[in-house]
Amino acid sequence: MTNAIQANLRFVLVDDTATFRELLRESLQRRFQPKELRDFANGKDALAACLAAPPDLLIADLYLRDMDGRDIVRELRRNNHSTRVVVLTAHPEAQLPAELVSLGVAGFVDKNSPLEQIDRAVQCVLEGGMFFSATVPPPVPTLASEPNLPRMGANALSEREQEVVRLVARGLVSKQIAAELGLSTRTVEKHRARILAKLDLHDVPTLVRWCLRSGLG
Repeated sequence: MTNAIQANLRFVLVDDTATFRELLRESLQRRFQPKELRDFANGKDALAACLAAPPDLLIADLYLRDMDGRDIVRELRRNNHSTRVVVLTAHPEAQLPAELVSLGVAGFVDKNSPLEQIDRAVQCVLEGGMFFSATVPPPVPTLASEPNLPRMGANALSEREQEVVRLVARGLVSKQIAAELGLSTRTVEKHRARILAKLDLHDVPTLVRWCLRSGLG
């Protein structure tokens, strides 16, 4: 994503630890130079701001003093907002990545990581990819826990489409997938669009959940 595009983006940051929030704000401002970066110390104010003027990206601590970060995401999705979300937590747990993916979260980072790791997550998510802490492997969702996913299996896709979707599930963006498979970025984008159309899906997190369930993750 070019600096010109990033400069038109709006970010919301919510974290109730003042020092960490200020450091992260400075890092995000320096790295991405968004058009607007609003930061909040509590979840209710952040949620109200997001509902009033949905940002392009929300970076939220999972365990806020006044509410759970997951509730912010649920409310955004309930109101059909497509805001991309990166979740931060100092207490990563094994079940969290799969749970967050099911909510439409695209990034998950341990707050104990260097700030550069959060920058990497933000960059990846802004480019349409997914970024999850490598130290917390997501469990594979079961069919019973994902009733709204397509019932068709991996054989609904061609071999090339399966190659592409595996790399999407690993969090690679189109440019990286193109380099991995020796294709043009435009060709990869066409494959991605065709895959979503075949499965009648509309976003990458849902596609990743389908991949995990179908054994392509």
